[in-house]
Amino acid sequence: RPFVGFPLRGHFEQRIHVRHRLDRHGARHWIEYVDATPSAIAVALEAALARPPGYLPVSADGAARAAARIAPLLIPA
Repeated sequence: RPFVGFPLRGHFEQRIHVRHRLDRHGARHWIEYVDATPSAIAVALEAALARPPGYLPVSADGAARAAARIAPLLIPA
């Protein structure tokens, strides 16, 4: 999904934790909040929309892995 972020200056969570999490998902367009003019936002949005989305692979075997871990607890040895 296209994304443009505007982290607040001095806001540790937005600048470190949230940014790290969003970077892992391909959110690469960031504008300093104080620099977020209409033209800067337009340029960033245009760049974000022009880039094809890249999604991280999602494991499809979660239920099977959970069942394999739970089954020994339910069936007496």
